[in-house]
Amino acid sequence: MDVQPVIDLNNPIQAAEFSAWVESLGPWLPDAPTAPVGLAVSGGADSLALAWLARRWRQHVLAFIVDHALRPESAAEARLTAQRLSEMGVEARVLTLAPFPKGRLQERARDARFDALERACADAGCLDLLVAHHLHDQDETVSMRYGAGSGQAGLAGIAASTIRGRIRIVRPLLACHPERLRGTLRAAGLSWVEDPSNQNRRFERVRWRQDLTQSERTQAREWQASAVLNRALKDAGLADLLANEAVWHPAGWVFLRKNGVCEGSVSALVRLVSGGRYRPSREKVLSLIKQGQGSLGGVIMRAAGRFGNGVIFVREMRSVEASVCAAGQPLWDGRWRCLQEDVPEGTLIGALGSGAQGLDARRLGIPVEALQALPALWRDGCVIGLPDLLERAGTVPFAWAGGVPVTGENGVNG
Repeated sequence: MDVQPVIDLNNPIQAAEFSAWVESLGPWLPDAPTAPVGLAVSGGADSLALAWLARRWRQHVLAFIVDHALRPESAAEARLTAQRLSEMGVEARVLTLAPFPKGRLQERARDARFDALERACADAGCLDLLVAHHLHDQDETVSMRYGAGSGQAGLAGIAASTIRGRIRIVRPLLACHPERLRGTLRAAGLSWVEDPSNQNRRFERVRWRQDLTQSERTQAREWQASAVLNRALKDAGLADLLANEAVWHPAGWVFLRKNGVCEGSVSALVRLVSGGRYRPSREKVLSLIKQGQGSLGGVIMRAAGRFGNGVIFVREMRSVEASVCAAGQPLWDGRWRCLQEDVPEGTLIGALGSGAQGLDARRLGIPVEALQALPALWRDGCVIGLPDLLERAGTVPFAWAGGVPVTGENGVNG
């Protein structure tokens, strides 16, 4: 998205202008009550302006207000925001987060926020969630990554559209100066909440936000534009290589022909098979390639053997997630979701592991390691449901839901 040339930063954003921004990030489902577009609204100026504009773009939108419950007044602020949204014709739901571990507060809060937003969107039928990141957020992200020594992938910054689990996160305001958002609210006579943590210099992002000069922001935009172009070229090459040299199997493992083994393919496939948020470091990837086999990021790479001339990538059993309650269709191991709605009380989702005894991995055409790392339903220490991809009687539906692309970035910021 190109930065919009604007002379008067107090000039309100017009409905047609916003519509053009958001439509460029489509396609979009029909404007229907069964599939509203979700809005992440904190109550601050940026997200409240997003809600105001989105309601003029579509009739059926649904706002989600996340109360992190970190400050005594946060619940009242969430209720006030819901009231303001209602007055502008936007239905709103408050999501109150459970306590999360101390340390790395902003990172943990961000993760918990987006987990709650994804669940709420899925429950409400929202496939898309609009988020109010703007031009200055992009500047700060790129500058922070540059300061941390990030490569081209990191300098590409916040993506305008990414997939997270079951939803698409869309950021139509990335080219918009934040002062235009405040000008839009002032013109509409709307008030907003100021979160005091946004001024707390204890947080790294706040320090960058307050200290960046205009020339430094301009430099960050140049880095970002160059990195986006560079990444697009690399992604195109990697996508072509993987299309010709790699085979992904529904059981969650990948075969890669010998000719396709390189830094880019190995890095991407380790991330894909593990369901990890980030790719492994370049140094570790190159070391794995030199060794020809080994484990990295919760994934085993080894010679393909009977599967062909190349290597396979399988989930490492010692790295899989512990068992979780199966109720509510949770995401297990960052990769699998059980689609069966009614499960007996006390049912858990966990690795098939020892439950694979008696199954013929060779006949099934699955590496033993991949078979053992598959999800299964457990109750009282016994397997009561095998994944349906094994095509056996009594299986239950499991879907791959890692949400990790083999090309491009999938990070969520803010």
